[in-house]
Amino acid sequence: MGDRKRILVVDDQEEIRDLVAAVLAGEGFEVVTAEDGRRALLTAFREPFDLVLLDINMPDMDGWETLRLLKADDGLRGTPVVMFSIRGEIRSKVQGMQFGAIGYITKPFAVDELVAGVRAALAGQAPRSR
Repeated sequence: MGDRKRILVVDDQEEIRDLVAAVLAGEGFEVVTAEDGRRALLTAFREPFDLVLLDINMPDMDGWETLRLLKADDGLRGTPVVMFSIRGEIRSKVQGMQFGAIGYITKPFAVDELVAGVRAALAGQAPRSR
């Protein structure tokens, strides 16, 4: 594994999940994907991650509930989470921070914005959204 940063990408839309995974893998990150909140939690309980990139709008268990459960777990509480969603309104961004996310990236995003946001989050800085 070395010192490659491990990122869990959670999105119910396969094309977005695959795009984000390909971009981040191309930047040298180790990427694991999950298509919904339940699978994300199961994966996070089994494997350590340096960052979770979490979509909000997902069926069954949305990103808010997934974030709440991640932050409620003693072993996962410290894992940084960046929300990403088509919801660009301030209310969603504030809610994400109140629930424990360290950043918020609005879709659609530029590849450079995604990579910069992930690098900033891994460096302990909240990524800025537009």
